[in-house]
Amino acid sequence: MKVELFETYAEKIQRNMVFRVILPDGYNENAEDYYPVLYLQDGQDLLNDEDAVDGKSWGYATYYSKYKRFLPEIIIIAIDCPNNNKERTRLYAPYYKYFDVKGRNFESEIDGKGADYVAWLVGDLKPWIDSKYRTKPGKEYTAIGGSSTGGLTAIYAIMTYPNTFTRVFTISAATYIWFDLLEKTMEESELIDLKYIYIDVGRNDVGRMTQSNEFVLGNQMIYQKFLDLGFDYSQLNFQIFDYDYHEHSCFGRRFPDALRWIFQDI
Repeated sequence: MKVELFETYAEKIQRNMVFRVILPDGYNENAEDYYPVLYLQDGQDLLNDEDAVDGKSWGYATYYSKYKRFLPEIIIIAIDCPNNNKERTRLYAPYYKYFDVKGRNFESEIDGKGADYVAWLVGDLKPWIDSKYRTKPGKEYTAIGGSSTGGLTAIYAIMTYPNTFTRVFTISAATYIWFDLLEKTMEESELIDLKYIYIDVGRNDVGRMTQSNEFVLGNQMIYQKFLDLGFDYSQLNFQIFDYDYHEHSCFGRRFPDALRWIFQDI
């Protein structure tokens, strides 16, 4: 694995964005090969504890070093999120919404910039990646994924850019409080080319804005919506992990299976 770190100013969202390009070992060994690409949110949390927001990563660097033979050979674009949770929610949430926060402890109004963020990813970042690296740029080889609110972003992205992404995974996606708006986006989307969808959730997930029963219910509703839209069990993988919490150690343990599912035909 080789990791290259970049920083750029994203005009569409008016902020500096840091991202890591994670190349498989075979990239340098096989100079004629081209690779599928995964765009991943919360990128600093993927590899090592020293980079992670809360000091605990998904541990993918260690997993890759031991078990790379069981993983798809892909390029991962791991995009960092803001360290502040409120800023992260604002960046990733693709909608504006006013919340009744009685009995809750988060802001009542969120003016999400997720639509602009995804537009930057698709319109600026992806073309740059495709020009610099040996990618397979077509939609059939391009995936997006994320955890918590990053999972919400990923689902929104495949709905609004079906000509860019055809594979998606979400780990403990925070969709419940946004479901009314996300459902409308799903119903308005053309998804005939969407190939593989992986959705999971921990029974004990608790987040800044979403309680454990809401995490489970929100992901069940997303899964059911995909079924209602005509997707079947050959395309959908939905898992509930009874003993998992909203923690990076749990996300990291489930991440390799998510990768294997959405890239199963690569």
